[in-house]
Amino acid sequence: MKLSKLILALVPATSLLLFPSLSQGETEEGDDIHIPIAIGQGVKGVRFPQYDKHRGGKLSMRFNAEKAERASEKTFNFKGLHIEVFDKSTEKMSMEVFLKEAVFDRNTSLLTSEEESTITGEQFKIIGRSMEFDSKTRNSRLRGPVIMTITELEEQAGS
Repeated sequence: MKLSKLILALVPATSLLLFPSLSQGETEEGDDIHIPIAIGQGVKGVRFPQYDKHRGGKLSMRFNAEKAERASEKTFNFKGLHIEVFDKSTEKMSMEVFLKEAVFDRNTSLLTSEEESTITGEQFKIIGRSMEFDSKTRNSRLRGPVIMTITELEEQAGS
Protein backbone atom coordinates (compact mmCIF):
# COMPACT_ATOMS: atom_id res chain seq x y z
CA MET A 1 0.00 0.00 0.00
CA LYS A 2 1.46 3.33 -1.06
CA LEU A 3 1.13 6.36 1.12
CA SER A 4 0.24 9.44 -0.84
CA LYS A 5 -0.07 11.62 2.20
CA LEU A 6 1.54 11.55 5.61
CA ILE A 7 0.44 13.83 8.41
CA LEU A 8 2.62 14.29 11.45
CA ALA A 9 1.30 16.05 14.52
CA LEU A 10 4.06 16.97 16.92
CA VAL A 11 3.20 17.43 20.58
CA PRO A 12 2.74 20.90 22.05
CA ALA A 13 5.82 22.80 23.26
CA THR A 14 8.05 21.16 20.66
CA SER A 15 10.10 23.01 18.15
CA LEU A 16 11.07 22.06 14.63
CA LEU A 17 14.23 23.33 12.95
CA LEU A 18 13.73 23.58 9.21
CA PHE A 19 15.76 24.06 6.07
CA PRO A 20 19.32 24.67 7.21
CA SER A 21 21.03 25.84 4.03
CA LEU A 22 24.47 26.72 5.39
CA SER A 23 27.05 24.67 7.23
CA GLN A 24 27.02 25.05 11.00
CA GLY A 25 28.73 28.25 12.03
CA GLU A 26 28.66 29.63 8.48
CA THR A 27 26.85 32.93 7.94
CA GLU A 28 26.22 35.21 5.04
CA GLU A 29 27.71 38.39 6.44
CA GLY A 30 26.75 41.47 4.54
CA ASP A 31 23.53 40.06 3.05
CA ASP A 32 21.45 42.55 5.02
CA ILE A 33 17.79 43.01 4.20
CA HIS A 34 17.15 46.55 3.02
CA ILE A 35 13.70 47.86 3.91
CA PRO A 36 12.94 51.26 2.37
CA ILE A 37 10.76 52.71 5.18
CA ALA A 38 11.47 55.71 7.40
CA ILE A 39 11.34 55.39 11.20
CA GLY A 40 7.77 55.81 12.46
CA GLN A 41 6.33 55.42 8.98
CA GLY A 42 3.79 52.74 8.03
CA VAL A 43 3.35 51.59 4.45
CA LYS A 44 0.69 49.38 2.87
CA GLY A 45 1.37 46.92 0.07
CA VAL A 46 5.16 46.64 0.54
CA ARG A 47 7.30 44.39 -1.67
CA PHE A 48 11.09 44.19 -1.48
CA PRO A 49 13.75 41.67 -2.54
CA GLN A 50 16.86 40.27 -0.87
CA TYR A 51 19.81 39.43 -3.12
CA ASP A 52 22.60 36.97 -2.25
CA LYS A 53 26.02 38.49 -2.86
CA HIS A 54 27.56 34.99 -2.61
CA ARG A 55 25.59 33.92 -5.70
CA GLY A 56 26.47 36.83 -7.90
CA GLY A 57 23.65 39.02 -6.65
CA LYS A 58 20.86 36.55 -7.52
CA LEU A 59 17.45 36.87 -5.93
CA SER A 60 17.37 34.97 -2.61
CA MET A 61 14.05 36.02 -1.05
CA ARG A 62 11.19 38.37 -1.80
CA PHE A 63 9.11 39.89 1.02
CA ASN A 64 5.51 40.95 0.45
CA ALA A 65 3.55 42.59 3.29
CA GLU A 66 0.04 43.97 3.56
CA LYS A 67 1.45 46.53 6.00
CA ALA A 68 4.97 47.33 7.22
CA GLU A 69 6.03 49.81 9.90
CA ARG A 70 9.53 50.80 10.94
CA ALA A 71 9.49 50.98 14.75
CA SER A 72 13.18 51.95 15.12
CA GLU A 73 16.46 51.96 13.23
CA LYS A 74 16.70 48.16 13.50
CA THR A 75 13.11 46.95 14.18
CA PHE A 76 10.23 46.50 11.73
CA ASN A 77 6.64 45.32 12.32
CA PHE A 78 4.75 43.46 9.58
CA LYS A 79 1.15 42.39 9.07
CA GLY A 80 0.14 39.88 6.42
CA LEU A 81 3.73 38.94 5.56
CA HIS A 82 4.40 36.50 2.71
CA ILE A 83 8.02 35.53 2.02
CA GLU A 84 9.06 33.78 -1.17
CA VAL A 85 12.33 31.84 -0.73
CA PHE A 86 14.24 31.01 -3.90
CA ASP A 87 16.39 27.93 -4.55
CA LYS A 88 20.13 28.57 -4.45
CA SER A 89 20.90 26.60 -7.63
CA THR A 90 18.03 27.93 -9.73
CA GLU A 91 15.88 31.01 -9.74
CA LYS A 92 12.84 28.85 -8.87
CA MET A 93 10.85 29.51 -5.70
CA SER A 94 11.51 26.64 -3.26
CA MET A 95 9.17 27.57 -0.42
CA GLU A 96 6.82 30.21 0.93
CA VAL A 97 6.41 31.51 4.46
CA PHE A 98 3.13 33.08 5.64
CA LEU A 99 2.93 35.15 8.85
CA LYS A 100 -0.10 37.06 10.13
CA GLU A 101 2.07 39.38 12.23
CA ALA A 102 5.84 39.46 12.60
CA VAL A 103 8.73 41.54 13.93
CA PHE A 104 12.08 41.75 12.12
CA ASP A 105 15.21 42.71 14.05
CA ARG A 106 18.11 43.76 11.80
CA ASN A 107 20.61 43.36 14.68
CA THR A 108 19.95 39.62 14.93
CA SER A 109 18.51 39.05 11.41
CA LEU A 110 15.60 37.29 13.11
CA LEU A 111 12.00 37.48 11.99
CA THR A 112 9.72 36.34 14.83
CA SER A 113 6.01 35.74 15.06
CA GLU A 114 3.86 34.69 18.00
CA GLU A 115 0.93 34.09 15.64
CA GLU A 116 0.18 30.92 13.67
CA SER A 117 2.78 30.57 10.92
CA THR A 118 2.81 28.45 7.77
CA ILE A 119 5.66 27.23 5.59
CA THR A 120 4.79 25.55 2.29
CA GLY A 121 6.88 23.89 -0.36
CA GLU A 122 6.17 21.78 -3.41
CA GLN A 123 5.61 18.63 -1.35
CA PHE A 124 4.97 19.81 2.20
CA LYS A 125 3.04 22.18 4.43
CA ILE A 126 4.03 22.95 8.03
CA ILE A 127 1.92 24.97 10.46
CA GLY A 128 3.16 26.07 13.87
CA ARG A 129 1.88 28.17 16.76
CA SER A 130 4.84 30.53 16.53
CA MET A 131 7.94 30.89 14.39
CA GLU A 132 11.45 32.29 14.27
CA PHE A 133 13.17 32.73 10.89
CA ASP A 134 16.87 33.62 10.52
CA SER A 135 17.22 35.56 7.27
CA LYS A 136 21.00 35.02 7.08
CA THR A 137 21.09 31.24 7.54
CA ARG A 138 17.53 30.70 6.19
CA ASN A 139 16.76 28.44 9.16
CA SER A 140 13.26 28.33 10.61
CA ARG A 141 12.14 27.19 14.03
CA LEU A 142 8.44 26.47 14.53
CA ARG A 143 7.03 25.93 18.00
CA GLY A 144 4.13 23.65 18.83
CA PRO A 145 1.79 22.40 18.38
CA VAL A 146 3.28 21.82 14.94
CA ILE A 147 1.49 19.99 12.13
CA MET A 148 3.44 18.79 9.11
CA THR A 149 1.84 17.39 5.97
CA ILE A 150 4.04 15.66 3.40
CA THR A 151 2.50 14.80 0.05
CA GLU A 152 3.76 12.45 -2.64
CA LEU A 153 5.86 10.57 -0.11
CA GLU A 154 6.35 7.54 -2.38
CA GLU A 155 8.19 9.71 -4.94
CA GLN A 156 10.59 10.91 -2.23
CA ALA A 157 11.29 7.30 -1.22
CA GLY A 158 12.09 6.37 -4.84
CA SER A 159 9.18 3.97 -5.41
